[in-house]
Amino acid sequence: MNNEPLIEFPCRYPIKIIVATGERHIAEVIDIVRCHSPKVSPDDINSRSSRGDKFVSLRVNLWAEGESHLKALYQELLAHQAVRIIL
Repeated sequence: MNNEPLIEFPCRYPIKIIVATGERHIAEVIDIVRCHSPKVSPDDINSRSSRGDKFVSLRVNLWAEGESHLKALYQELLAHQAVRIIL
């Protein structure tokens, strides 16, 4: 059995966050990402509204230090009231 990790850290790591529409929600979610990955720049973030404008998809390309780093980020994002899904 192969026990090598699937991802070699540190590395660039893309995540997609589905957020309920609202400027405040989006700003808060980006603040959470930047708290965990301060080097995220505006060029690392892309957004797209859903057809009905109920949700915004944020694609963020961040620098991941390790599994515990990503786990802490995911936990804080999922605790936010506006976050629906993280991929």
